[in-house]
Amino acid sequence: MLGEVRDGLVLALRRWPMMLTLAVLITISATVLSFGLMDVLSQVAVLKGGKQLREQHAVFFTSYYPPGGESHVGDDTVQYLMGLIDQRQAYTAIVYNMALDDPDFAGGHPTLLLFGDVVPKLFPDIHLCDPTPCAALGAKVSGFVGESLNVGGEDIPVKQVLPRSATFFDVNAAGLPLENRIVVRAPTRVIPRLNPIEREELLTRAVLLDPPDSVVDTFVSGAAQGELLLVPNEVSVEQPKRFREIMMGSVMYIVGMLAFLVLAFTAYISSARLVMQQEQREFKIRQMYGATPLHLSLRIGGFLSAGVLIPQVALLFILQSFLLLSGAPAPDAPLWVMAFLILIFAFLWYTLVQEVLAKEGLGGW
Repeated sequence: MLGEVRDGLVLALRRWPMMLTLAVLITISATVLSFGLMDVLSQVAVLKGGKQLREQHAVFFTSYYPPGGESHVGDDTVQYLMGLIDQRQAYTAIVYNMALDDPDFAGGHPTLLLFGDVVPKLFPDIHLCDPTPCAALGAKVSGFVGESLNVGGEDIPVKQVLPRSATFFDVNAAGLPLENRIVVRAPTRVIPRLNPIEREELLTRAVLLDPPDSVVDTFVSGAAQGELLLVPNEVSVEQPKRFREIMMGSVMYIVGMLAFLVLAFTAYISSARLVMQQEQREFKIRQMYGATPLHLSLRIGGFLSAGVLIPQVALLFILQSFLLLSGAPAPDAPLWVMAFLILIFAFLWYTLVQEVLAKEGLGGW
């Protein structure tokens, strides 16, 4: 039986210029389709991640910095935000600017610093450590030495490892993969001891939960006095709007790739029918010498798989492995495309086998 599959592969190799051209077109289309689908799945995950924030009528801020330097927001505004966080009316984070002057901080691993006891309730899927203060290692963090991290002069113990594919919903961007990060839940009392750049980022990333207009105005006015301009936005308004815009572009992109893929498959099946007509005499002779419909179908399957299955699945498997290692927010997109290609292959195989067996009385299944 394996010999029949091998002979089918050899049959495709004998016509390698045509088979290679069509196989490359299908492979490129499948790969690009994977990236488009990955974008869609990522945005769906982001929309799901922001569900609790939309229900809480959360407000986040677009920031504008003073030209030529950092802002100088007063301690009263920082204390005001700390009060909101302690009352579970807000939370904030430091994503990129933690310990920039200390490259050895956290063993050189990227760190996400979270402030707010309300965060685990808002993002239950992350399974954050509790209670505060505590830290958790991303699933792929390796080489970290020590049992605690020093943040603002306070030692914060490392208590657990986060689940694989854990993702933090960042209202200012999108899903933030945590597999290669250390996530620290710090108490608000360390905020005054942070350096100016760190405090500036936590101010810009503040998220207020169902705040009255007076609270928003007080916070924005206090920041503006320190030359940090914050423009409030509602998650329930901005996120669906951004999601629709991205999805419209992604859907058009995917539809275009699907149309191109259908065109490539149409060209391939037309070429395959021509090859089968050329091989019809050999099939008849093989049947006379005892070949069954199963033998012939395996040879046809081997021929088809050389162009529409083997190279595509191999490349998509490599892409899937790379996405898993890189901690991409939607690493399963290549698997969906792979399943789609397998279904198409099965349909084409069945159709072509039926045509070959029916022609000139070669028999049936």
